[in-house]
Amino acid sequence: MKKSVLAVAIAAAAFAASAASAAQVYDKDGTTLAVGGQIEFMAGNAGNTYFGNKSADATTRDRARLTMAGRTQLTNGIAAYAYNEWQAEHSGTSDEKSDLKARQQYLGVDFGKFGKVQMGRYKDPFVFASSVVDVLDEVGVFGGNDERNSGHLSYMWSGFGFDAGISYQFAEDAYKTDTVGSFDVDSGFSVYAGYTSPAVLFGPISVRAGYLYLKGQDSNDSPTAFGKGSKNKPAVLGYVYDEQGNKSNITGYYSYSVDNLKTIDGSLSWGTNGKGLYLATNYNYAKATLQDGVLSETALGVTLDTTLESIKTKAWETVVTYGFENGIRLGASYHYINTKLTALDGDEDSTQKYVQLIADYNVTPNFKIWAETCIDAGSDDYAQRITNTNFVDENGISTDKDGHNSVMFGARYVF
Repeated sequence: MKKSVLAVAIAAAAFAASAASAAQVYDKDGTTLAVGGQIEFMAGNAGNTYFGNKSADATTRDRARLTMAGRTQLTNGIAAYAYNEWQAEHSGTSDEKSDLKARQQYLGVDFGKFGKVQMGRYKDPFVFASSVVDVLDEVGVFGGNDERNSGHLSYMWSGFGFDAGISYQFAEDAYKTDTVGSFDVDSGFSVYAGYTSPAVLFGPISVRAGYLYLKGQDSNDSPTAFGKGSKNKPAVLGYVYDEQGNKSNITGYYSYSVDNLKTIDGSLSWGTNGKGLYLATNYNYAKATLQDGVLSETALGVTLDTTLESIKTKAWETVVTYGFENGIRLGASYHYINTKLTALDGDEDSTQKYVQLIADYNVTPNFKIWAETCIDAGSDDYAQRITNTNFVDENGISTDKDGHNSVMFGARYVF
């Protein structure tokens, strides 16, 4: 592979697997263009969230991505680059129609040792910290607010083992987060920094941290978002006992507009994923301050609406992998996510806990097969099960208690 192709791969680092094997289709007068992508097939058990099928169906998913990465040398030491990634998939259905999603679209200017400026649609560079635990095949970080969004303008620098950057967020509707779902953003910013040491025993040690702030649009301009359940289909939020000891579900929903969202992230890793032993842990704390928040609950025939002030999440995610020289990798992760709703008349919180196990085999640098499972590890009753779809009882009420674990098998070819 020529050096110009490696430069394209660096420019497309957010999708390194495809970029690293992308085929260079043009190279002239300081401009290169590489085309790559992947085709993936997965099969899973009934009720698996990742397939979007009905809860009684065991089914499959096929997914394709196409990437284009270009780079042009402007002057000595300064280059412009651009990256585009589309995705189409069929999940739990054989309908030939499929939406073509713009997964990533960005461009930038690379100043070499002085860093680079990048703008467009991608993961906020704040995820530099949580990326150390996002190394397994399908299921990734759940508490890191690491979704891909548009409207980023970022400056990123690395050198002498250090990494640092700052990013500005322009106004965007339907900005995706892990903490409160999607909401309309007015503005925001993030900063991150980290240091990676030379190899110590079995690999380098990396320490990273980041901070993200997002300001929501005014509630008069931003439509109210619905949280768990909705007015037409409430969810089970918990349960209560009457004086005779009879158990009754607490059903309801919460709706809100976001005033602001603040997220702090920190991580520590040791080793290189896929090469021998690799250890990594990440802690994320996020608080969404709400405007026009309402928590509506019905228990024992009585409905109570109360002011909902904030949503807080605390997530601790740890992963360990071991990569053998023959291409086989074994891995395990533990995920703890606590969500607390703060209202005028008290707090409500629930905790999700699960373990993930994976085994994969890189048959060649282009072709991989894997098996993966998510196992509930003592989540609170009625806490949402990340690993499966919700159970709906005979009354049409959505609950989470009766969920089960998920199992997935997959194969991926990158080109």
